[in-house]
Parts: sequence; structure tokens; C-alpha cells
Amino acid sequence: MYLQSRRTFLKGAAFTVAGAAIAKGVFTSDAMAESIAESKFTDTPDSLSFYPPMEEWSDFKELDGDDWKRGGIERKGVRSEANPDGIEVNDYMIVPTACSNCEASCGLTAWIDKKTFTVKKYMGNPLHPGSRGRNCAKGYATQSQMYDPDRIAFPLKRAPGSARGEGKWIRTTWDEAMTTIGKKMGDTLAVGDELSKKTVMFHVGRPNENGFTGKVWHTLGCDAFNSHTNICSSGGRTPTIQWANDDRTSPDWANAKLIFLNSSHAADAGHYFQQSASFIADARAKGAKLVVMDPRMSNSAGMADLWIAAWPGTEPMIYLYLTQRILNEGKVDRGFVKKWMNWEVFLDNKKYLKFMVEKGYISKVPTKNNFDAFLDTIQELYTPYTLEHVAKETHVPAHKLEELYDMFIWAGTAISSYFWRASAAGNRGGWMGGRTGYLPIALRGAIGPEGGTFFHHWHVISVAGKGGSSTVGQGKRGADIPKVDVYNELSWPPEWPLSTYEMSFLLPHLLADTEWQDKWKAKGLNVPTKLAVWIPRMYNPVWINPDGFRWIETIKDESKMELTFNLSPTWSETNWYVDYILPVGLAGERHDQHSEATMPARWTSFRQPVMRVALEKSGWKPKNPNRATLEAHIKAGLGEVWEENEFWFDMCVNYIDPKGEIYLDAAKTKTIKSMWESKKNPGKPVTIAEWYDAAFGDNLPNLKATATVDDRYKDAEFPVYEYMRDHGAWLEENKIYSAQEREIKDDGKNYIAHGHKYDKHHVHTDKRTGVMSVEHDGKKKSIGIEIDGKRMEGFATLDKKLDFFCEWLADDWKWPEYAIPFYPRTPEEKKAMPEIVSHVDHSYMTEENSYALNTVFRLPYNIHTRSGNSKHLMEISQNHDPIWISTPDAKRQGFKRGDAIRVRITDTVTGLDSGYFVAMAVPTEGVLPGTLACSHHGGRWKLVNSVTIPNGVSDGKIDSQPVARNMNDPKFMDHSPENVGSAAGQIKIEDYDGTSGMNSFGVPVAEMQMDGKEGKLKYVEGLKPFETDRFADYNRDSGNIWWDGLSGSWQNAVAAPHPDPISGMHCWHQKVILESAQPGDKIGDIQVDYENNFKIYQGWRDQLTRPLNSSDKLRRPQHIKRPWVPLSDKAYAVNIKDVTGSRFTIEEI
Repeated sequence: MYLQSRRTFLKGAAFTVAGAAIAKGVFTSDAMAESIAESKFTDTPDSLSFYPPMEEWSDFKELDGDDWKRGGIERKGVRSEANPDGIEVNDYMIVPTACSNCEASCGLTAWIDKKTFTVKKYMGNPLHPGSRGRNCAKGYATQSQMYDPDRIAFPLKRAPGSARGEGKWIRTTWDEAMTTIGKKMGDTLAVGDELSKKTVMFHVGRPNENGFTGKVWHTLGCDAFNSHTNICSSGGRTPTIQWANDDRTSPDWANAKLIFLNSSHAADAGHYFQQSASFIADARAKGAKLVVMDPRMSNSAGMADLWIAAWPGTEPMIYLYLTQRILNEGKVDRGFVKKWMNWEVFLDNKKYLKFMVEKGYISKVPTKNNFDAFLDTIQELYTPYTLEHVAKETHVPAHKLEELYDMFIWAGTAISSYFWRASAAGNRGGWMGGRTGYLPIALRGAIGPEGGTFFHHWHVISVAGKGGSSTVGQGKRGADIPKVDVYNELSWPPEWPLSTYEMSFLLPHLLADTEWQDKWKAKGLNVPTKLAVWIPRMYNPVWINPDGFRWIETIKDESKMELTFNLSPTWSETNWYVDYILPVGLAGERHDQHSEATMPARWTSFRQPVMRVALEKSGWKPKNPNRATLEAHIKAGLGEVWEENEFWFDMCVNYIDPKGEIYLDAAKTKTIKSMWESKKNPGKPVTIAEWYDAAFGDNLPNLKATATVDDRYKDAEFPVYEYMRDHGAWLEENKIYSAQEREIKDDGKNYIAHGHKYDKHHVHTDKRTGVMSVEHDGKKKSIGIEIDGKRMEGFATLDKKLDFFCEWLADDWKWPEYAIPFYPRTPEEKKAMPEIVSHVDHSYMTEENSYALNTVFRLPYNIHTRSGNSKHLMEISQNHDPIWISTPDAKRQGFKRGDAIRVRITDTVTGLDSGYFVAMAVPTEGVLPGTLACSHHGGRWKLVNSVTIPNGVSDGKIDSQPVARNMNDPKFMDHSPENVGSAAGQIKIEDYDGTSGMNSFGVPVAEMQMDGKEGKLKYVEGLKPFETDRFADYNRDSGNIWWDGLSGSWQNAVAAPHPDPISGMHCWHQKVILESAQPGDKIGDIQVDYENNFKIYQGWRDQLTRPLNSSDKLRRPQHIKRPWVPLSDKAYAVNIKDVTGSRFTIEEI
């Protein structure tokens, strides 16, 4: 045990260790006694701190825990040459990084054993403001992923002459792959026309960084950046965009009195899990109440003060019940609501008020325009949401709704909530849950104060893409990069102009739907029919997306995707079908600036390749500074494993535009190459230290001020980078509350808002609303708001207030009935408003054995497809993927625990069946009757157990590390691999015989059939114990596998795409018919009619959306976020032609 507070020197025949008397004669030899005397260890610690001071991280020694079984230092002393039987002392360098196994970016520290140059353990980072030195199992699992025996150790290429998915691979080099890929990308982009800028597509799953790769695509001049977001959280983002023009919620859990979860999300399963859970625990220790609204009894619900199991999709009724009681009982925070809700805009729009009367929302147009008239109007609007009506519609007992209201009022302004996945991800119109959910919170004044709920952009740092001052061409913060002037219909189809992110889960359907392509071409759009290059990253769309067989067909089709590669260190269902697999690093093996809104503060972590950092801090110099991470990983025995930052630096300068001839501007002054050339060394790619010193230093003034006066860094070439390298995290700003009230500065001549100066003579202030605006590029731009004589920044909306009434949605974008928080009150309104009624509403459950299936809950320690390479996470996640069915429902259908049952998915829009999967029944009291639960995070598969690379061994000519790995040995530290990434530098992979397993700890073997219309998958072999030579010391327990991995089903493949007509969210819940298993059925079997699934996608598109038409002049509202690359006005502009016979006409809309 390390004693933090003092050194203990043991001398003489009798001495004291941490207050414990050790008598003469305890040690059997003088060598043992002397080994203690020269150490700083004791068997009785003064502190239970897990971490030494940061000043000791470069050289920290700790006793090995295994040796305590032998009696501790009192018996054997400390090991040395003179005392070989003593306890081993670990000689560590501690390097900070950040976890990448969920979005939270909790701090990690890698404890690197200098004697073996291996990571002995990962722990938390006590300097991280959000995670505070703590991690969940996913963080600690980073080590098992790092030393996964099946990880891909060198670049792979589909064998010449083989077809995609045939499973034939050869070893290649980074240089060959980059030459081939770079030429394809460069040749495509050099054409310079509209289509070329749409067909080099990056498709990210979990970015876990704040803007770097988006900046790469910006500098390529492309609008071809796709993401996974619309299978995740677009339904959660839509309400925050409509309320505050912000990306997501940001609650102050730690100081809340009421923690109101609309799922299990923050406390045990989802976004920012560990940080949120610890803050919630802090609040509950102070007396806060926890309410969980979830049809399934999650871990959070089980410990909550109140569990509310509402029928999926009816949650808005509960929020509006709270609203009507707050209004009717006079519990409104009048000061906050009058100041910060856009009641003036609402009352001034007489056209909309008349529309509300026509719809029966209110009885008459208010005659007055004052605040009291606003309250009277919405009181009438929401009075129908009575206790009895809401209890009946939601299936929630009335007494629970009353208890919820009492808690809500008791909490005052300290109400924290989070609207994200859950209902918003599961249900059609699920975004209305957040839209209605913010209303009672706002009425109570709980938006912004301590303990309340706020918004994302004030609590996050995004600078990963802002290191431009270190390059030749980008300019400071990328100011000199031209905006992109095209708009990609494959990512942003014209049927979904308000989608918060890309319609990425429809990519194979859009590429296959020639009728759709031809229709929009006839209307004047230049729709791509293929991709030149497709690059998935930290994303496994074949497995996670709906309609997986359609994805397989499209990826295999070389006429639709001409060249494909995945930057991935692990095997996956998607990787099996691409052309190249290029291994880049995991959490402790790559550079990322990563910040998330986990608390009312702005912090960032710095993910970094820990082996490289350890080497460089100890004096090591790479042969090629632009491939330093690749060299370091070779030295560490990980193989030819690189990282994305250096890869893209190198690609842009040396492979995509090596001659500097691909121009981004009409004047031909800016090239792709110049965007990533080092300003310090023109002609060469920018380096990591150059880029991040600029990214942090140019954008975080408090960090820069701290680093540049610190004696340790002030004289360094890259002081800000080195500060972050050593600390791994930074808190730029703390205790950010009610930030909309930040005052606009006045320097006498200008108003200074959001970092920009505006000539006071050019600023107009609206007398009614107080909105301060300027004319900018011929458009009106809001810069702030004046209330009661105080000029403030306000919210990011057009009127600078919280938008109870979303005027632009009503007047300009065809959805007036949903421009205010609302939910149908009658069966007739439900039929008239299908867009906000769940596709699994109880009104659709007409068959006796029909159910609403909830698939969107997470297993706490399963992370989509980033768990399969962690033995520990796989072990604790076994058998967690059955069908939860309520006890009375199971009894009625005769199902017992462990029974195999068929779950047939049927669509409520088209009436078509998608197919079925076979799952295990688990009757329980922990699920709402009439609903089922089955997490879609199980059911992984592979088609073979192992892969043999014919040249995997023979191509390796160079020893990866000719000198024994020991950081204390100067010879080891002096050695750097040569020619890395080239054929001349290919290394021998240690303990590798040419064959490796494929996720041997987590993914069973299946056989697959597909014929263009129907797909089937059946498991044929479960997991088995095995032995491995690769990373053998770490994987000695691989023979202890007791689980077979056969408890889940690939249900995602059965599900058809359900694109929400407004948010663009894939609506995950399913209407299902439960049937007894048929002879031959096994748990895990699936059968899919993916021809029907295609028709279901078309049905949701054609029957529910309101596409662009000839009256539209913009692709989407320019004031709301469109992520990744900034677009020009030209890109946003659209001219839709009227075409006779078109499926969509203005009259229909």
C-alpha cells in the first residue's frame, strides 16, 4: 500500500510503521529489513486515496497486490536483488486519457509498468471534473479491450478476385491502403462538380470527439458526413431545438430536489451513465426524490421513490396533466415565465390563434395581448388533461399521478430531467414527450437555476476541429475554410427537412430506391445514385440498424458503394463486408478532445495514446513524427495500430491531394493539401502537438492562461498541449446557471454579444419583444434581448426566449398543429394526428396476443457493439436479452420462464409483417401488462469462428521490438521502428500464427441465408473456452468461459425502418404478435421479409411526411443546427419543380 502523507524510514532493531510497533526479530534477515528501510511502503495506510499526487505520475511505485497473500512486507520485505523473495514493487508511469466506451468521456489513467511496457491497469482520473476519479465497469474494461487476443494487428484488404462478404483477406500496408483510397477520394473530389462532393461519405457511429472529423470533411469540400444519430437521439433533440434551439438537455443532477427520469437513462443505462449516477447519488444523499417513468422496472425504477409505468408514447399526457394543475392551481413562476417564455410572439400571431380555434384547441381568440391573457389561454388549452382522463390513457394509477404532482411542486425550481432516448427513440412522435415535458418545468421556473434543467451548448467544449492556426490554410479556428456549397439528399432527403440529424439508417433504401431518385431528379435535385467511397467508423450498421439484410445487400453491391473501408481494430458484422479494415486505436490509443454536458460547467477531457505519451515523456523520439502513434504501438506490441488524427493529417497532405491541386474555392487559392499542411513545417502534415496546442490554446483562454504561466510548461514549445497531455482534463468554467441572462457588453460604440461586435447604430430593438437584431448578409439576425432595461444574450432561438410557440414550424414548415406542446385529447384527434401518436399506441393492439415491444433500453455494461471484445463485459452481460412479459400476460398465453417464443413484428402503418425472431420468455412483475421488453443490444453474430490471413505471417519481416521492453533500459528508449506503414517496415506480429479468432469472448457463430427478398439467420455454435498465445499473460483465464452467448436475437434485422416524419428518428418500438415456438425453432432464430420492410419504409415516407415542394425556397431552416460541415446560402437554396403525376402535390400537403 502506498502511504501518501509521509515517507516511512525503517531503521534499527525496533521501529514504527504508520503507528504500528514492529518488534525486533520480525524480519528473518537484514536484507528484508533494509528493503523496507529504503522504501516508502507500509502495511497500514494513513489514507485510502486511490491516487498519488500528479507530480509523482511519471515515476510512481506501488506494491503488487498479488503478493499480499504471502503475508505482506512484515514477512518478506520488498523484493530486490539481495531479497529476491520479497514483495514485487510495480514501477509505474501513470498517463491520463479518457474512456471511449460510452459518450461520457470519463477520465482514465493508464498505469504503465515500466519494466514490461504494458498497461497493468486502468483507473480513473482524479483530475477529471465530471468523473472525479471514478469509473464504471466499462471504463475498467478498457484494459481487456486493449489486450483482446482477437484484435486486428495490421491493415487488411479483401483478397483480389474475391467478393465482399466471402471472407477472404490478405495483409496489406498502411501505405498501400492509403494510396488506393487516397487516389479514389482524390480523383472523385478533383472532378469538382456537385455529385462528386456528395459521394465520398464518412459514416460515424459514436464520434466521442468534438469536431475533428467534421473539420476534415469540411476541408474536403464535401457534404457527405453521415452519423448514427437518428437511430439514437434525434427524437430527443427535436424538442430542445424547438424550445431553445439547442442540441439537448443539461441537468444539474447533483443539486436537484426532484430527479425526474423519463426512462432508466441517466441513473443506470445511458448517456453519461457513471457521472450522472454519481451526481444523482449525491443529490439523493441530500434528500432529493427520484422518479422514474418507464414501462419496465429498470435498476433505477427499482430504487426510485416513485415508479411510473406509462403506456409507451402516452408520456405527453402526464406532462400536460402536470401543466394543467400548475396553471389551474396558480403554481406558475410568473416572473420567470413572463420574462423568458415567448408569450408575446404567441399572442401577436392572430393567424395561428384562429387556427387553434378552428382545431378546437381553444374556444376563442384572446382579446387582450398581455401576459395574463397568455396564461388564461393556455389554461383553457390544457384543462382537458384531467386526472381521470390521463390515468385512463396512460394506464398509470391516479394516485401515482397525484404523488408525482406533489413532488413536482415540493421541488420548486430544483427539478432536473433529461429528455433523450427512451420514449423519444421508441415512439412515432416521441419527440413530443420532450416538447411537453419541458413545459411544466418551465412553468415552475426550473430552466436554468441551480438544481434545475438547462441546455447543452452552455455546458460543453468543442474545439477538436479548431486547431487551424497550426496549418498553412485553415486560419485561426478554421476561419479561412470556404463553406460547402452542396446539399446531400442521401443524408438529408427532402421528405424530412426538419430531421435533426441525417437519415442515415435509410442509406441503403435510398440507394436502392430508383423510383425515389428519379422523382426528385425530375423535380430538379441532383440526387446521387451511388457512393464513390463509404467509410463507417465506430459504427456497425449491419448489426445495429433496422433492416440489416438490406444493409448487407447494399454494402456488397460494388455498383452502389465502389470502395469501402472501416477504421476499426476489431471484427464486426459490418467489417466482414468492406474492402479494407484499417486498425486504429481504442480509448487509450488515440487522440481526441472530448467534452460532454454532464454538469453545469464546461470541462474537457483529452483522450490520448498512453504508450506513445509514456515514451515521449521519457525522452523517446519517433523516426517519423507524423506516424508517432503507429511507431509507439508497434513498440508496445499492439501491432501496426494507428490513430485517426494522424491518419487524416497524412491522408489529406500526401494521398488525397499530394500535389496541392484540388481547390476549394473559385479563386483557386485554397487546396485540400494546404488545409492540413503544418505551418511550422510546410509540405508536411501538421503534428499532434501543433494541432492540439492551437485547438486548446486558441479557444480556451483560462486554460491557456494557466498553462503559459505554469513553471512546468511556460517555456515549452507547446505549453497548452503539454499541460493537457499531463493532466488529461480541464475545467474551463464552473457553476454555469441561467446563462441566458449574461449581459451584452457595451464598449460605447459596439454591443458585444456571443464574442462578436455589432455597431450600436446598426442594432434594432423590437419594442414589443425586446429582441435586438441586425441585418447580416441581407438577413435579419437576432443577437440578444432587452428586458426591463437589461440587455442579455438570451436563448439561441429567433426571439431569444423559450419557444412555447414555435412560430417558424407553424408559418414556414407545414406543421402548425404541432407548433405548441400538445397531445390528442380524443380518439378523433388521435386519428387526425398520427404523426404524434405512437405506432404502438394501445389503440393499435387489436389482437388478443398483440403487444407493444420496448427495445430501446440498454444493458448497463453493454455498449452497442463495443463490448464484444471485452471478456469482462461479456461475462456480466450474459442472458440479459430475453423477452420480459408481465405475469398475467404470460399466464394467459401459457408461457413459462425459459420458453422459446416467436415474436412476429407487424407494422401499424402499412399492415405488413416484417418477420419474426425467437426469444426466451421471462414472466415478471417488472413490466407493464400489454407491453414487452427486449433489449436490442444482444444478438451479435459471426459467420466463421476464425480468420486465416495467408500472408499474415510471411509478410512480417521486422521484429516489432528487437530490444526487451523495459523503459528503464536506454537501448529500448533509443529504438524507434523504421519505415512504419510501408512494405519495408512490416513487422512480425508476436505470438501470431496467421489465424485469429473473431470476438471469441462475445460473439457466437451463425449461418445465414438471403435471396434478395427473405433473410434467415440461425446460430450453429456458441462460445467455448479457448487458449491463446496472443497477449497470453493477460488472457490466461480464456479457458474459464462458462457462457455460450446464445441468449439474444438479432432482432434489429427484423425491424423495418420507421422514420418519424418530423424528427427523422427511427422509432424503435414494435407492434408484435406473440406465438408459441414452432418445431425446430431455437432461441436466436430470425426470419425476415426485407422486401416487405422496404415497402414499410416507403409507407412511412409517403403516408406521413410533408416533403419540400415548389413553395419552398430553403432546404431546411437555416437558424437550426445542421451538424458537421457549414453550408453556404447556395447549398441551402432550393428550387423544386412541379411535376405532373408526382406522388406529392402542394394541394395534398
